[in-house]
Amino acid sequence: MAAKRLIVVVESTAAMGPYWETILRDYLDKIIRCFGENVSTVQNSSSSVEFALVSYNTHGCYSDCLVQRTGWTRDPDVFFLWLSSIPFSGGGFNDAVIAEGLAEALMMFPNSQSGDPNQQNVEIHQHCILVAASNPYPLRTPICVPQLQNLEQSETIESFPGNCLYDAEAVAKAFPQFSISLSVICPKQLPKIKAIYNAGKRNSKAADPPVLAKTPHFLILISEGFREAQGVLKVGEGNSSVSESEKFAAKWPAVMQIVQLISQAT
Repeated sequence: MAAKRLIVVVESTAAMGPYWETILRDYLDKIIRCFGENVSTVQNSSSSVEFALVSYNTHGCYSDCLVQRTGWTRDPDVFFLWLSSIPFSGGGFNDAVIAEGLAEALMMFPNSQSGDPNQQNVEIHQHCILVAASNPYPLRTPICVPQLQNLEQSETIESFPGNCLYDAEAVAKAFPQFSISLSVICPKQLPKIKAIYNAGKRNSKAADPPVLAKTPHFLILISEGFREAQGVLKVGEGNSSVSESEKFAAKWPAVMQIVQLISQAT
């Protein structure tokens, strides 16, 4: 079985801080636990599960670094520690460099170009979740992206020889070309974030799978190719008498303590 990989691309501005504990507890926790449910037996299997984190900020003097990335880990506990340790600061009224964050994730995935982006029933093993709280930077900027081959211009990321200027939607269009699903979690109903998701869909005509959003004002868009995430966030799931926060605290006590300390410090 092919290796399964998941990269979470997170906005690290102060705009994300108030929502992060909810996103981590109610959405990412479920997805990651399901995605890596067989990680404990990986040594006895031909499959493997790997996680990585990319964080991005904004242009401006209040941002120390535009984009940061981790390496890959097969340990979901380590991955949760990374997620819970993100420092949220800066941003102000500036738009976030989402294009740069997505491009960094795109470069981290092994290059496995798909022949037909509209082909149905293709099993996808590489996934990216964009977590954003701000609009994308509107101007195209110099960004390094993988090279696409043998694709019609209308199906590519709109690049011509020598052109390296892209915005977030242009970068998102490359994801289905490399058999990578792109999903979105946003604590606000931002049309520009939804447009990024639509640009990264493998099948532009496919209906968005219904998900159970415990926070109605959140924008939760899960790719049709991310079956694990669809399964845990489907409508009608989560009617347990035990609250999700209790489940999270029981399984990830150290992570929960770190999240609480971060929230108190801010």
